[in-house]
Amino acid sequence: LKDILACVGFSESTFWRILKLWRETGDVVRHTFGIRGRPRTLHCDDVLYLVRLVQHCPEWFLDELLRLLDTNRFISVHYATIHRELTRVGISLKKLK
Repeated sequence: LKDILACVGFSESTFWRILKLWRETGDVVRHTFGIRGRPRTLHCDDVLYLVRLVQHCPEWFLDELLRLLDTNRFISVHYATIHRELTRVGISLKKLK
């Protein structure tokens, strides 16, 4: 076993963990399904609502978008969340000008 571990560069605990996984699933890689990490606060339709607001009135500030999101969609988030989601969909200050 020590020669095999030296050859592949695994620790003994990693070897046993991979062997156990292979015996249970038939694969040596643990597959994850779905989105990893914390669930998003804003869903796709909420982000599309924000995009429509920005396209309708591009001079609005984040605090105004925050207020509209709170009153019309009943979602209370931080303005940084709105900025991050708009950046994620490709909207930036440069593209609005």
